[in-house]
Amino acid sequence: MGQSCSVQPGLSNRVRRKSLKKYFWQFRVVLVGDSTVGKTSIVLRLTEGTFREDLQKTIGVDYYIHILETTPTVRVKLQLWDTAGEREHRTITYSHLQMILGGLLVFDLTNRQSLDYLTNWLDESGTVLEQCKCIFILVGHKSDLSAERQISQEEAEQIAANLGVRYIETSAKDDTNIQEVFRTLASSIAESVKTE
Repeated sequence: MGQSCSVQPGLSNRVRRKSLKKYFWQFRVVLVGDSTVGKTSIVLRLTEGTFREDLQKTIGVDYYIHILETTPTVRVKLQLWDTAGEREHRTITYSHLQMILGGLLVFDLTNRQSLDYLTNWLDESGTVLEQCKCIFILVGHKSDLSAERQISQEEAEQIAANLGVRYIETSAKDDTNIQEVFRTLASSIAESVKTE
């Protein structure tokens, strides 16, 4: 006969719920990109597990919180700063760069101008970025719209290599690589924090 053991009902669930509330690190992360590239959709897919077609444009900055497991034993609390894409809100974005550890540089794979926006943004914010020593990932969003694609994966990977950042393609609509892009960013930030 096998051994028997007694388990207190519900104990493991309580312990698990309690441990999920704790986190090892807290990182501020900014999402930067042109208007309508899908920054808010990415954040809502991560934080709420939903996708909505009828989102309003972000004005200024919207804030979200998400606790993410980077490994089975490490949880990170992400403060997500979803910034407006319009040019008139860029000064708000620049002021937030001094308080972050990382970010997603988001462009729409079906809109070449959105990639040009990021290039201009990076040129304009160069000195601020050098001071913050932030870790960024270039994100090609809306990968589900492959028939409308204007930027190839190879081109985007080359741009990322030139910038010295990673490149990941995502889709909030079909939930492709949403968890992965934030997990990759959080893990990279954690590694950089450990080595400082």
